[in-house]
Amino acid sequence: MMKRLITFTVFLALAFCLTGSAYAADIILISDSLAPGVAGDDHCDDTLVAFLEGLGYTVDTSGMDQAYREGENPFDDPAKVAALNSAGMVIVTRRTSSGSYDNDRKNWNELENPLLLMSGYLTRGGGDHRWGWTTGGSEDASLTETDVKIMGLGPVDTFFDWSGAPTPGEAPKGLYLPKKDGSSEFDSEALVIATFDDYAMMVLMEAGTDFDALNGTVDDYGVAGEPRGFMGHWGYDDPALYGFDSFITDGYKEALEAMVATLIPEPATIALLGLGGLTLLGVRKKR
Repeated sequence: MMKRLITFTVFLALAFCLTGSAYAADIILISDSLAPGVAGDDHCDDTLVAFLEGLGYTVDTSGMDQAYREGENPFDDPAKVAALNSAGMVIVTRRTSSGSYDNDRKNWNELENPLLLMSGYLTRGGGDHRWGWTTGGSEDASLTETDVKIMGLGPVDTFFDWSGAPTPGEAPKGLYLPKKDGSSEFDSEALVIATFDDYAMMVLMEAGTDFDALNGTVDDYGVAGEPRGFMGHWGYDDPALYGFDSFITDGYKEALEAMVATLIPEPATIALLGLGGLTLLGVRKKR
């Protein structure tokens, strides 16, 4: 039986008519964390690599260990550009320093691959000047919240468990998301799938989304080369203690699985969706 959150999320994406052409099941991971097996203390994203591999994807870890920071001039390196272009999808993890990926914003935005961004810092536009996926800044969501609301359905799943954090109800570095209350807007055609504490938590955007038009700029942020997704994640910035899977629940993992499958659906996934799409409205609200 298809997981309820996964099926509902991919159904929404199909309705949004995402038209990404890549069906390859390989993902290049962009992260400041060391790659699995590399000597050193910072292995925060090892569990993310394992999670994606457990779903059947091949993960290219050459984008880890700060290899695509702007100081490394990644878009001037033919081997790195080839690695990006050959991937079925790019995932930029929360374990990235947003200021180190800023100067290459147009290159990232205009990649002709589906891209999933997990850092709220990098969504910033306007005066905050990161990737311009929104018109404004970002801020910390309340860490007393655990539930995510699917738009139109109310609370349907628990994504976080802060009980094991150093201070109950407060995790290190928090959950940084685009500002709410209209102060940080996505493109009007963007599909906000879910919110957390009223912040946009899961968002899908079509290929061709014009980030310059959104921000009132010219030739600064560029145009999305393929579909773009945002899924917020908390800041696991202490490599000695925390990793990708700290404080998250199976609900979060199911939603991440859905986002990845939505952005790079394989033919078998599409066939299953065709059979199961009409059953999706049986999603049960959390009581």
